[in-house]
Amino acid sequence: MITHVHIKNSVGRAPAAKKVIAGILAEERKKLDRPFLVAVGGPGGTGKTTFCKELAQVLDNRMVLTLDDYKFSRSERQGKNLFGAHPDANRIALIKEHLGLLRKGESIQKPVYDAVSGNCDASEPFMPGDIIIIDGEISTYEIFKDHIDLSIFIDSDWKTQLNTRVTRDIEERGYTKEKAIATFLQSNLREFEEHGAHSKAWADIHLYCREDYRLLLESISNRLYDSYKALFTAEYDTVDFAGLIVAVPTPFKQSTGELDVRSLILLCEYLAEKGMTRILVNGTTGEFFSLTPDERRIVLETTRMYFPGLVLYHTGVTGVQNNRDGVSMAEDMGADACVVLSPWYPARLSEQGLVDYFCAIEEQSSLPFYIYNFPKNTSNPITPEIVKNIPHHGLKDSGCDFSLIAHTPRYFIGGDRKASEARSLGACGFVSGSAPVAPAVYTRFEEALLKKDKDALPELQEKVTQVSGFVSRSNSIATIKRCLACIISGFPSAVRPPLENSTMNDEEIQKLSILF
Repeated sequence: MITHVHIKNSVGRAPAAKKVIAGILAEERKKLDRPFLVAVGGPGGTGKTTFCKELAQVLDNRMVLTLDDYKFSRSERQGKNLFGAHPDANRIALIKEHLGLLRKGESIQKPVYDAVSGNCDASEPFMPGDIIIIDGEISTYEIFKDHIDLSIFIDSDWKTQLNTRVTRDIEERGYTKEKAIATFLQSNLREFEEHGAHSKAWADIHLYCREDYRLLLESISNRLYDSYKALFTAEYDTVDFAGLIVAVPTPFKQSTGELDVRSLILLCEYLAEKGMTRILVNGTTGEFFSLTPDERRIVLETTRMYFPGLVLYHTGVTGVQNNRDGVSMAEDMGADACVVLSPWYPARLSEQGLVDYFCAIEEQSSLPFYIYNFPKNTSNPITPEIVKNIPHHGLKDSGCDFSLIAHTPRYFIGGDRKASEARSLGACGFVSGSAPVAPAVYTRFEEALLKKDKDALPELQEKVTQVSGFVSRSNSIATIKRCLACIISGFPSAVRPPLENSTMNDEEIQKLSILF
């Protein structure tokens, strides 16, 4: 697992991302006395080939190796019901052999695949350059990890992938629309999800392809960022912890109550599109108390894969070892921080007992460690004396105890209505489950809060208070989901018992949308 610095694109022009990456590749190549191999992978339809061509134009002595040429013939793949994203649809052994030769600076006889006929009967010589760009959705698969010097993963939402693939397959390959869509469903949503999606975890650079095909730099490994900070212009800024952290609800299928992964992906894309850069998963708003261990893992895995900003993971369990296991999973899945709640049973524990509890969990964590104070629900409040004796990165306080601010490096109030007051006293930011309901208000409020804009803050705080009040009138988690169901097409409003589904009608939600 590679840790990443997440990037906020204030301008987000593709040439800027290309320039940064080209600079990194040129410098990394100087460290080797052989060709430098860089893989550009990701699901089909995300602009990999176009990016590879553009990248090649700004690099000296480079060659592009297209892995589409290593597919088995279309007839062979169809006989096994395999598409390009499945490893068995490709000549994996030959790819490994050729990559090994290219790393040594030796030439290869590369196969040539005919995309129209679907045959691979020809070959041609391929001479290595100083930098070899390997283009293909399978190029970042872990099976090639030992043959690659640096990997770039390009992602996008499924709608962009579908549009790209259908247009290309109809215009360039003569597919019918029905066949193009069927190919997308099998290759992107089944094969790549199973075999390729996890390769993002070890990729050094993550790019995101927007609907208009502009590429945004999403994140970069800590190692590369620390080495090449000078290459980053004013168009980029790193995402730190200060500001708004969105507490993400967990969607459940309306009919069965099962975890709805597809809707969770849509929610991640929606939040990113609205400019939100930090989320907390498996928290109270995420109904952690209703999730199984496997569901918690899937929620973290999905959000880490599809949300480009910081992902904080709340372990949502009690007991030292259970929390240690949760923290370990968060590390493995690429979370940016872990959040641990006070034990909720037994109640009224001693301060020393709570210190021992948190310290025993924290000492096993390599992630930024956040304490979660929620005295209303746990009956074990976090006090200044407790905070002072626990090594930690920050604290989320749903108890709104401002006496804690002076004793933690990063204080986040777990409530919208007192965010301005907390900030004036030194708070780092706030955590909100209501933010997705009125994202424009909350992003403006966050900006004013961080800048301590005394002119804009009072009015924006009042608006945020109104949204929070609307959501929390009754059953706030169900209300948030009910609102999101009206905002995101197909998003389910279901909650799990003991919570009850919202009875709010469309007219009430419409009033909120008109206001904000």
